[in-house]
Amino acid sequence: MDNYKLLKKEKMLCPICGEEHEIELRESNATMTIKEEKITYKEKYYFCSNSIENNCFTKDNMIFENLLTAKDTYRKEKNLLTSKEIKEIRNKFKLTQAEFSILLGLGEITITRYETKQIQDVSIDQIIKFVNSNPITLLEYLEERKDKFTNERYNEIKNNIKNIIKEDEAKINILKIKYIEYDKENEDNGNRLLNIDKLSNYLAYIAKSMKDKGKDLKKVVLMKLLWYIDSISYKKNNKAITGLVYVHEKYGALPIGHDEIMYLPSISFDKQQPKEDQYQYNIYPKENYKIKKIDDKEREIIDKVISKFKDYKSSEISNYMHEEDAYKQTAPEQIIPFSLTKTLKDF
Repeated sequence: MDNYKLLKKEKMLCPICGEEHEIELRESNATMTIKEEKITYKEKYYFCSNSIENNCFTKDNMIFENLLTAKDTYRKEKNLLTSKEIKEIRNKFKLTQAEFSILLGLGEITITRYETKQIQDVSIDQIIKFVNSNPITLLEYLEERKDKFTNERYNEIKNNIKNIIKEDEAKINILKIKYIEYDKENEDNGNRLLNIDKLSNYLAYIAKSMKDKGKDLKKVVLMKLLWYIDSISYKKNNKAITGLVYVHEKYGALPIGHDEIMYLPSISFDKQQPKEDQYQYNIYPKENYKIKKIDDKEREIIDKVISKFKDYKSSEISNYMHEEDAYKQTAPEQIIPFSLTKTLKDF
């Protein structure tokens, strides 16, 4: 374990040398075979500098934590919810492990297993993601299994779920409020007023197109796709498609209300562990959302942009966008005027 990261030093009675001294808590790469696949994960352990051989040891729940880390690493590689993410979803609805299991039609200790040791099947993973993005479905499950709860607890859970639904609706209202001042067609919105229903339809089409191509859709990528779709449309027709207003941000163009856009009824998302203090969002089309017909010219532009960037990672599409004149000629945190997209790079 030569390549390691020193996490901290703790003074304790060392079980290796029998003396009380500073012990290093380290982290290094380790491998484990899970479901016949070799997984490389971060393993934590203690290191005794007084010993020459057998100088590494674990204590307390570290073995359990390392095993859970390995399984969560496997989950991430398979695009499954981690144990922590399942717990976060459950806590969001203020449910116990047994209650969440019952609502999903599972055995009472199933969620406990998923949060501690067992890797969920893909089908169960999809159900948990679906109810997270569609809390009204969880409300329907509650009605179906009402007899499993006391009247008092049933009402508490029902109110909790209703409050979450109201919060999602409130986020969409916030998006509408943010665009109140953009009620005139101009170069800020690409001569197009924002229509929430049409934006939802475009998002569903983009998310489904990416899914059909077997590609992950990250939030950063989605926001850049939207900017290129609007910019190409403006360059060709002097009119954007969505009516979104974009701002010069660190990672490229970002529409005003980008957080609220994630809660539109046509898409769902799951939030992954932070990377460099930035959460990663995977976006999916909602199965119960019926995509409406899109104008042929608009669809041609959308398909062209998806075809260009479908294989780009978040950093790659951001770097590509950074080279556009529209981005370079706009000051940070300022609106990127669509008039600057006339020199957009061709592809």
